[in-house]
Amino acid sequence: MRSDLAPSAEAFGKVILLGEHSVVYGHPALAAGLPQGLRLEARRSPNSAEAISLSIPAWELELALTPGSEHPVAQAALAVLDVFDGPRTGWRIVGETHLPSRAGLGSSAALTVALARLVAPEAPVDAIIDASIVGERVFHGEPSGLDSAVAARGGVLRFVRGEAVQEIAMSAGFPLWILPSGMPRSTAVEVAKVRARHDRLPRLMTPVLDALGVAVDLGVDALISNDLMLLGEVMKVSHELVSGLGVGAPKLDQLVSQALAHGSAGAKLTGAGGGGCVIALPPTDPSGLRQACAELGVVPLEVEVVR
Repeated sequence: MRSDLAPSAEAFGKVILLGEHSVVYGHPALAAGLPQGLRLEARRSPNSAEAISLSIPAWELELALTPGSEHPVAQAALAVLDVFDGPRTGWRIVGETHLPSRAGLGSSAALTVALARLVAPEAPVDAIIDASIVGERVFHGEPSGLDSAVAARGGVLRFVRGEAVQEIAMSAGFPLWILPSGMPRSTAVEVAKVRARHDRLPRLMTPVLDALGVAVDLGVDALISNDLMLLGEVMKVSHELVSGLGVGAPKLDQLVSQALAHGSAGAKLTGAGGGGCVIALPPTDPSGLRQACAELGVVPLEVEVVR
């Protein structure tokens, strides 16, 4: 068993730019890494026999990684450490993040990737992703692997379940705002809602899912050519299509409307829907949008998606 951890490790957050829900039905999805993800620092504990503690104040998370714990974070963290035969005692791990948890921004994958890098900093990226997926299974049953890939690699990735991830060779990075709705949501619940509507109305829902898959390929073309106006238009259409699957919400629509009214090239819900966040391509002068967000009590996360 290893006794040491690296001093620190980082992972990206994640947003789905295009293709949420349709990816479940064999279509591609387009995801972007958020540079303001999660940073973990490992510090020696005074008591070398004491269970590892994990503290992430932004997520109101403070717990001991005790074997046999029923807490899913402890179970997932220990599963990741075990992949590389990591220590179970003698350390305190402290995390810093700007990501809200349980908002569809890949917080659990960021945690599992950063933990894997703490215990095995020399491991290749594919091994880090595999270890992250072991932890992700605690949270999500059978994860697609997309969140772990984005958390480890960053950039923009085209993902089709069962195929190798494709890194998009963007000609330039681009700014992105994430607008949290403050509404809790469950990915499993929203996926089940889409499945139920699809099963009731397959002839109607199948073309919608097909169109969302087409949107991903248009988005890839837009990123390669640095055509943010095209990307924004595709985002607008995608928001309407995803809402038609039954996972929209008035607050999400309000945030999209405000973003567009204040000059954003595009805006849409991201992730499972039903709550969570909206993403927007901000205007050149974002002061009006920033003020509108303040009036709604929304604090945007402003990031630059990099190549």
